[in-house]
Amino acid sequence: MKDTKLKIKKQYLGQGITYFFVGVALILTYYAVNNMHVIREGLRTLNGILMPFYMGIIMAYLLCPVYNGTTRILYRLNKGRFTKPINDLKLARAFATVISLAVIIIVIAGLFMMIIPDLLESIAGLIMELPQNVDKVLGWVKSHIEANPQLVAMLEGKLDDLTGNIIRWTQEKILPGAEVLLNNVSIGVIGTFGLMFDFFVALIICVYVLNSKEIFKAQSKKLVLALCSDERAEKIFELGKMTNETFGGFINGKIIDSIIIGIICFGAMSVLKLPLAMLISVVVGVTNIIPFFGPFIGAIPSGIILVLIDPIAAVKFLIMVLVLQQVDGNIIGPKILGKTTKLASFWVMFAIIVSGGLFGFVGMILGVPVFAIIYTYIRRIINGKLAKKNLETETLLYEDFSKYNIDEEVIFGKKGIKPGTCSAETDIRDVGTEANANDEN
Repeated sequence: MKDTKLKIKKQYLGQGITYFFVGVALILTYYAVNNMHVIREGLRTLNGILMPFYMGIIMAYLLCPVYNGTTRILYRLNKGRFTKPINDLKLARAFATVISLAVIIIVIAGLFMMIIPDLLESIAGLIMELPQNVDKVLGWVKSHIEANPQLVAMLEGKLDDLTGNIIRWTQEKILPGAEVLLNNVSIGVIGTFGLMFDFFVALIICVYVLNSKEIFKAQSKKLVLALCSDERAEKIFELGKMTNETFGGFINGKIIDSIIIGIICFGAMSVLKLPLAMLISVVVGVTNIIPFFGPFIGAIPSGIILVLIDPIAAVKFLIMVLVLQQVDGNIIGPKILGKTTKLASFWVMFAIIVSGGLFGFVGMILGVPVFAIIYTYIRRIINGKLAKKNLETETLLYEDFSKYNIDEEVIFGKKGIKPGTCSAETDIRDVGTEANANDEN
């Protein structure tokens, strides 16, 4: 009797706790819907605070191969130099940290040294050519006015109104806009100093992450083993390994691919004698990190700049980019990346558009490997459930081409059938054929 009452009390207690959390969730949802601007502003503030951590972790992840390789080589060379072996490891890691920081600083400084001179030169060139362009426009207007005296007579009565409108427009639009522009410039200067501060903080965080990654990994492993069963923990470790391999293979491969594309772009522009070869090649190489759309994202602003300098050069550049994109997509990219993401082109485009719309430029870069991990994990779950039901996991076996009146075995070859899945007379690809009979008509 006491056991029954205890069970009833536990049941009611469980229901009460469930109702309580459901109520809290509904209240929080109502608050979130009606105060979305407050939440968005809070997330923006939190994102700004955590930005140095984002930058530091990303830099540490990219520098891991350099750090690990340097530590491994220096430890082997200095092994036995100290009485305590731990001191050999500490020395190797200290030198590896210095070399890793030197690499990231040299890369960033090198990019600025390649971009800034050409950028300043192009801006100065546009400013220097501005009077000539204005003279050309005035000369064109003057020639047309002299050739059309009727036009002059028609415009004479409207010049006073035009002058008044210009003065009024200047007072109402330009002067307030100048104040806004000065404020934006001040905010931009402050933001630049803030970005520099974030970068130096990110370097410190990068050092801590590089030297503490083994501790973080061990702590995470302890947490998973403590909270999860052995089977669940093994799946989590497998997911972590797959995530690291996918991200590492994709990001490192895209960096190498982008460097090659930037070098090829510079060589091609130099051969074609196109202006701003270094600046545009760096832009094309950096934007090439974005899959699929990257070359076009870099080519559009570069083409606009070239149009202002030399329209013929812009046409040559756009043709060169189209050829370069085909070479990268069909030859260079597949050779370097292989099947890192194992995603079809449709899903690559889907991942870039969705993640880019949600998270901007960073989302366009990281969206593909993140979606590849989600896709792979879901595929493993589905294939596991199919295997438990003694069903085939090969997608090709479920495709139905009967509506096209073609022989699938001629095109795809003999499709194997798992024993016990289907009879000898019935192929698994015929499953659902009757349901699709109307489609054939």
